[in-house]
Parts: sequence; C-alpha cells; structure tokens
Amino acid sequence: MNNQDLKKSQVVIADDDSREILSFLLHEEGWDVIEAKDGKEALEKVVKYQPHLLILDNRMPEIAGVEVYQYLQTKGINLAIVFATAYGYPEDLVLSLGISHWVTN
Repeated sequence: MNNQDLKKSQVVIADDDSREILSFLLHEEGWDVIEAKDGKEALEKVVKYQPHLLILDNRMPEIAGVEVYQYLQTKGINLAIVFATAYGYPEDLVLSLGISHWVTN
C-alpha cells in the first residue's frame, strides 16, 4: 500500500492505554484514525465506519479484544486486525481463534 492509498484508509485504534500515541503516528502517515477507548466502543465504531484496519488491545474495559474479534468473526465482518497487547497469547488460544500469524516478545 503506498502513501496515496493510506490517505484513503481508515483505522480504528481500540486501546485504553496507548491509543493516543498510535493515533498520532498513524495520522502522520496519512491514515484516517478513529479512536475507541474500550471494546464496546470499538465494536460500535467498526460497524459504523467499516475501517480497513483495526488495532486491538486485548485487555480493555467493557469487552476484551478477543471477544471483539470473536464477535466480528461471527457477524462476518472481515477486516485486517492487529492485536497490540503487552500480554502474550498462548499458542492454543491463537490457534483456536483461527489466527495464523502472531508475534510474541
């Protein structure tokens, strides 16, 4: 994706702690950024704006990131999702969710 494409792309950042810095960085790169402070707000904004990308923290108030992911899957809402969390996922969990690629620290 080149910079012209990014200017037309929307991203929802769902994170209760570090969404402001992520928002700033992605906005500087040309993304149309929509912030969500918790999982409930993330679901509302994904449905409303239909973004190209969702950056999703797992540990959030209201609804956890994994639950947001599962809900989107059951509703057939397909978009690129990046889990951004300080907590690692056990291999069994990511495989059970159908996630084929992940990074741990």
